[in-house]
Amino acid sequence: MTDQSTFLDILKSFLVISRAKIQLGTPPHPLLGLILGASAISQFLSPISLIYIVLYFLLITFACNINCLYDVRIDEKYKKHMSTAVKTLGKNTVKTIILIEAMAILVIISYLIFTGYYLTSLLSLSGLVFGYVYSAEPVRVKGRGILSPFPVLIGLYTLPVLGGWFIFQSTLTLYIVVFCIGYALLNEGITLVNTCEDYKEDMEEGIKTWAHIFSMEKTMRVAFIFTTLGGLLAIIGVILKPVQIGWTFYNTYSSILFVGMGIINTFVIIKIGGDIYEAGSEDDLQISCKKAAKNMPKWFISSRYPLLVMALLLLIGL
Repeated sequence: MTDQSTFLDILKSFLVISRAKIQLGTPPHPLLGLILGASAISQFLSPISLIYIVLYFLLITFACNINCLYDVRIDEKYKKHMSTAVKTLGKNTVKTIILIEAMAILVIISYLIFTGYYLTSLLSLSGLVFGYVYSAEPVRVKGRGILSPFPVLIGLYTLPVLGGWFIFQSTLTLYIVVFCIGYALLNEGITLVNTCEDYKEDMEEGIKTWAHIFSMEKTMRVAFIFTTLGGLLAIIGVILKPVQIGWTFYNTYSSILFVGMGIINTFVIIKIGGDIYEAGSEDDLQISCKKAAKNMPKWFISSRYPLLVMALLLLIGL
């Protein structure tokens, strides 16, 4: 951090290395688990929900900051705003921020342990480990070929949902399992577009991802399958909740909105899958993937929030 850096420069740089734009689409991760696990709106609105949400955002920010710190050389080639943000703050400052975040995370996890939320604590601690080993040397799983997507698939797209679920539940049920599998595949499918986007830069840095192992074309086909199949499974998972529990809607408007959101989200998933398939069918995949990756924030928001609304409608209208 230089003496000339203003507070706004520092704040802007921190938001950049924390992927603030991407994080606009991340609240559904913890909220979906909490809402699907809660049996009443009053239960969901209890203080423990807020504590878990704060923990989640610390975990995701921690992971993003580490990723930017260890990806400076790669980001200099294409995502210069990220490498510039790290340099503006200074690597030592970023390391200090990461340490403070880790300490805060461990404090909250300790509180959850002492208050009896053992499974959520274990999953959150696992998320902390996944967030670190994905980017940090010497493990750096993101460059470990076939293993590269699993810290994100599990640590970012599965554990936060299950952690929220186990705040209110003690065992797994069919609908949460179906939902988690679908939700993880949906989000990983979209993320694989970013994997293909970084194909050239990763190769130059010796980072091996699915795009290098299976080729960009095949990885984009996997992205299409994961996104479409996963999105539909996630919708089915939400629908299975009232079916499995045996609840019925007592509010006609809630039932209409629930069905409407299900239909809208189905069309959204199909549209996103179609966009990914089209991007993976172009002659120059490096150009098409970089162009398609710009839609990722929109895809995340438009696929996750309708699921969140569906889950919320179940909680307040069943």
